[in-house]
Amino acid sequence: MQAIFDWLSSVLALLLCASVVDMLLSDSPMKKYVRLAAGLVIMAALINPLFSADWSFSFFNERSTSSFQLETKQQLNQLSDVSELASNTYVNQQLHSDAKMAAASFSSCEVLDVGAEMNGEDLKNIQVLVKGTCPEEKIRNVLTENWNIEDHQLNMVMEKEELGGG
Repeated sequence: MQAIFDWLSSVLALLLCASVVDMLLSDSPMKKYVRLAAGLVIMAALINPLFSADWSFSFFNERSTSSFQLETKQQLNQLSDVSELASNTYVNQQLHSDAKMAAASFSSCEVLDVGAEMNGEDLKNIQVLVKGTCPEEKIRNVLTENWNIEDHQLNMVMEKEELGGG
């Protein structure tokens, strides 16, 4: 893009110089020769990129992507996947600690696991696995309010304690 800008500016500068010289030579017998020379210089400047080696090289590179560029793109995609995974892990840890805090006020209630589905930066769905006898509605209300989500986005799974009769 910079090359196009440089090319256009040089053509415009040549046009400006040619018009100034044309105005200075008002009725001179040399005017037609000066106009011819200026026209040839401007035409040469206009078609210069077509014959330039740099132009063909950049045109060739736009058509085919090198293996280095493909490998770089793959590595960047892998890095973005890793950073997304790390952010999801952080979000899950934060949600887990919030759920533990909400359930801490009930002695017989224990949060086993919290999993979140993310849609970019937004929480799509959260599943909370709880063990013990917990007031599900109270915990659900606290968590939906803390996490600023709708009630349908929170799925609470209550794990029942098995009573052994051995």
